[in-house]
Amino acid sequence: MKQKLARLLSGIEIGLFDTAHDWGEQTKAPYYKHFNDEDPEIRAHSILAFTAMLGNWRSGPADVFRTSKNPNITYIPKEQYYHIDDYLPAFLEYASNIKQDFPILYIYTVGYLFKLDHQEPFEQVFPAINPELFKQMRARLFTEENIGTISSKTFPTFNQLLREMGLPTFFAD
Repeated sequence: MKQKLARLLSGIEIGLFDTAHDWGEQTKAPYYKHFNDEDPEIRAHSILAFTAMLGNWRSGPADVFRTSKNPNITYIPKEQYYHIDDYLPAFLEYASNIKQDFPILYIYTVGYLFKLDHQEPFEQVFPAINPELFKQMRARLFTEENIGTISSKTFPTFNQLLREMGLPTFFAD
């Protein structure tokens, strides 16, 4: 798992979530199953993989959830492997622990979910998924506190996120 995550996250310090990550065969894994892993590195980087999926979808270089909603998408996998209805319930289940252990990663993930949902409600993007999942997401994650942090001028920098993950930084603060 560590090798797949290392390959997937390689170069993230330069490309942020604005460049497509390697979502191919060599990095394909059910990362959501590791959101509560005993190994803190696997746990943090698995959650970061989900955040990268959301960031790639929002920015446009890759759409691993195959929404086909962003015209700027440059990479859509031939076969769907990653499913939002695997990742979102796992994130919701462990959200309290994630927020406590990785507060910057937590707010980045919530921020992307919030922006994507407001861009187009998830019920419209994923009509085959039970809408209750998205109602739970909004109720549990889109709190006044979280929205305030997402909208704040003091939103954490990408370097702060990388440091929290134990990854190298590239750009100056």
